Amino acid sequence: MKLNKNNVKQAFLYLKNYIYYDNLNLFLKQNIAEFESTNCTNDKLESKFEEIAEEIVTCANFDNLNECNRFQTWLNQIDFYILPKQIESFSSNENSEEKEKGLFICNVREKESYKVSKINYFIKAPVALHIIDTLWCLYVGPVLESMINKDNYGNRMSASALQYRNIFNIYSEKNLFIPYIKKYTKWRDQAVQTATEISEKKENVAILSLDLTSYFYHINLDFNKINSIIESFYEEDKKLLNLAIKLNFLLEKIYNKYYEQTKPFLRQTHLDCKGKKGLPIGLASSAIIGNWYLSDFDQAISETVNPVYYGRYVDDILIVIKNINLGSSTNPINTFIDKYFKEILYKTEKGDYSIRIEENELPIQKDKLILQFYDKDYSRAGLEIFKKELDERSSAFKFLPSEHINKELEQFAYDVLYNGSTNKLRSIVGIAENDTELAKYLASHIMAHRLCKIDDGNKILNQIKLFFKGKNALQFFRLWEKIFQYAIIIKKDSFTEFFYNYINKEISKIKFKSKSKSKSKKDTFLAKQIEEKIKDSMRKFNKLSLGITAGLKKIDNMNQYPDLVISEYAHQFRKANLVRHHLVAWPLLNYTDCQDDLTDEKNYLISFENLNKQNINSYKVEYSPRFIHFDEWQLFNLKKIIFEDENQMYKWITDELSSESKNLHIPIPSKNIKMEEEGDINNIKKYKLTISDNYNKSDKICIAIANINIDQSDIYSAIRKDKTPNLSFDRQEKLYFLLNSALKEKADILILPEVSIPVSWLPFMVSFSRRHQIGLIFGLEHWVLDNRAYNLLIETLPFRNSDQYKTCIMTARIKNHYAPAELDCIKNVRLIAGKPKSASKVFYHKVLWRGVAFATYNCFELSDINHRVIFKSEIDLLIACVWNKDTNYYQHILESTVRDLHCYTVQANTSQYGGSCVLRPTRTENKTMLYVKGGDNVCILTTHLDVKKLREFQYKNKPSSEDEFKHLPPGYDCEGVLSR
Repeated sequence: MKLNKNNVKQAFLYLKNYIYYDNLNLFLKQNIAEFESTNCTNDKLESKFEEIAEEIVTCANFDNLNECNRFQTWLNQIDFYILPKQIESFSSNENSEEKEKGLFICNVREKESYKVSKINYFIKAPVALHIIDTLWCLYVGPVLESMINKDNYGNRMSASALQYRNIFNIYSEKNLFIPYIKKYTKWRDQAVQTATEISEKKENVAILSLDLTSYFYHINLDFNKINSIIESFYEEDKKLLNLAIKLNFLLEKIYNKYYEQTKPFLRQTHLDCKGKKGLPIGLASSAIIGNWYLSDFDQAISETVNPVYYGRYVDDILIVIKNINLGSSTNPINTFIDKYFKEILYKTEKGDYSIRIEENELPIQKDKLILQFYDKDYSRAGLEIFKKELDERSSAFKFLPSEHINKELEQFAYDVLYNGSTNKLRSIVGIAENDTELAKYLASHIMAHRLCKIDDGNKILNQIKLFFKGKNALQFFRLWEKIFQYAIIIKKDSFTEFFYNYINKEISKIKFKSKSKSKSKKDTFLAKQIEEKIKDSMRKFNKLSLGITAGLKKIDNMNQYPDLVISEYAHQFRKANLVRHHLVAWPLLNYTDCQDDLTDEKNYLISFENLNKQNINSYKVEYSPRFIHFDEWQLFNLKKIIFEDENQMYKWITDELSSESKNLHIPIPSKNIKMEEEGDINNIKKYKLTISDNYNKSDKICIAIANINIDQSDIYSAIRKDKTPNLSFDRQEKLYFLLNSALKEKADILILPEVSIPVSWLPFMVSFSRRHQIGLIFGLEHWVLDNRAYNLLIETLPFRNSDQYKTCIMTARIKNHYAPAELDCIKNVRLIAGKPKSASKVFYHKVLWRGVAFATYNCFELSDINHRVIFKSEIDLLIACVWNKDTNYYQHILESTVRDLHCYTVQANTSQYGGSCVLRPTRTENKTMLYVKGGDNVCILTTHLDVKKLREFQYKNKPSSEDEFKHLPPGYDCEGVLSR
């Protein structure tokens, strides 16, 4: 097989996606941004890809590699960055002699200098070499992946990457690896869950935890061994065999050159890795090779030890063994390892343990060799507490955060370390920074300030100043970008400049402490080089952290920074669309040529003029660093779908809109979605939307109704020019609670009242629905455009595309009947009730989703008897989102509807007026399944609707005495039940 520019282009897209989700290697991210912005047209990039493809083909002559001039030039550009693993201050209390005199605890973090002894190298290489590395991942990676068993959870290749060589699909996700969090959580939680289950059966159980020391640095790779595996795997496909061997040869040259560059320095930083070439951190291939390298060890554990659970996450290993007996051993760890791992773990001369791969030894970290043993005759409380803590941590990532906003940073940023009772002050042995909670705290405030109007920015910045001082400022360099994000979101440019300069000042205090005992001039010179390399790398990381965030700002404001390199980085990240997409105010705004601040939703929401100014840039979509979701495309095109011609909403999957999305390489999940026009009734146009979702299909559906107060003042604020919508955190916190509650109750659909969600929160709601696969039905606050106030009813209906990828479809329908009081409110501020610009008929639709057929109505629409009966015999459920004081009138309508249409009927109203309920077509005493009014606190109420039971009843000619449902109304089409 001969590579062409299309293969290289696809590899570049995989590489771009890979680095987009990497939050640490900003160096490579900027390298790719520079590469793309330098060749910022499709033609230039295609030419560059052609050049790389030709060079790979030229290098096919292995004996004449010196003739590959471009490749040699690329190799000669290989260098490295150095980032610290641990920062220590040169203080007098850190040596053992001082500690013996007593314990000194102090909150002062600023020192005259800071010691760095543990570091990580990151490869610095031209993008062309990273593309070759990615091609290796796509053609050789699956060969090694086939040898890695299911017990390995880290850095597993995605289905898209594994199938690349067989299936070429421009619409597929270009992700090399399965997302980290899914596999990591499964690896960790499954070990604890297995141990807990065994303990509950009254059996002894042990958990052994191993962590390899500097794993990537200790690997000694033989590329000839990989060649042999390639030859066996591609034995019947000579074209792929030749290509894979060629790529493996080129990758070996990249690895060797990198080793040449780092070798002199490794003896200063990694003494125990002498003679080992290691794997370059920053190359995607290293992750695959790192997994494969221990595959024989994985197999040996399974065959020799036969544990009830074995899981490896890169170099972290968890093993669960049951029915063990340690007796009265004085050294239980040694006893345990000698008994179960005698032929697998080897004892070194120093008494440590290691894993042996052929002739290479991989040492195990002493302090991370942990054995937990739970005897069946004693309490297993420790295991239960550990499991509970893991469950709580998992929930922290699943649910929306709100606890951080009203509390001080210090409450989350520190852990108090105890030795003894937590009730005694003398038991405190130290205070440690909690970087995980700190990151969550900053992320919560960034999200809150992006969505809300919170006037506490200065208070948070002052807390950040106090915490990120001295050693802390350097130790938590991964969080620099989040701090810049927060400052830019709240428009505090002065703090941005202060923090950037402060970091640089502290970087200048870094001192490198060599692990080598040699004091020769050469070693002293190398140590000084490493120190300067660390400082240079940290300074660049500081610039990149600010540059990638500044890429979100208005383009004219990017040049305000005193360091022009930062401005240059900002422009590069913006051009290559490698800014943080989750901070963009409106979906896909960063895929346009918008020159304004991408974090300001006003650039999209304020007028039709602004809406029409922004058009999707096809180049940015084609070179997107991530998969574009269909609902994002819908949100961006809301102007076309709704405000100009509401009929467009019902043509999302027609040839017209499908062809447009295909031209832009935006996939429509058409296999799962079908929209059909079902004709007119009394000049009312009917549609049917069918969404296939076998993953979540059920005979029963869980409905959650939000009990929340929608204040009338918020409705007025949304439509008045002299006011702004209520975007307070108090309002958002209540919404968070409702959404989190719906997740905890495992609801299929959460229903909120009319006009309950601010317009600028719409993208957040849709994204939440997709990510958590929960349906949301709610009314949007009036969207005022060009003196027209539009009342929209929103449905977000998530599903799994091909039962694999989470996706979502959104419907948005303008209210057909505005209530008299609503019209007065709109007219009083000199606005017009919004209608589509070209609307000739009234529209409604029904939805078939997760095994239920339903239709939604927006408040006053229910009062029109002709409108509410158009789906008679066709739906299982009618949903009404209302904001109405006349609860008696609407209660009568609902009671009539539940019998006339013979379906479940749900209404969500604002809590101060009440009437939120779920009704079913049964006898009066059983009709109300749920009813709620009032209360100061927000909450949800849930109930399960038995759709199968209702349909079975409706198909019969006559109910029996045992049936709970009431008689069908006259004219009910029993045969129509079959179509549902």
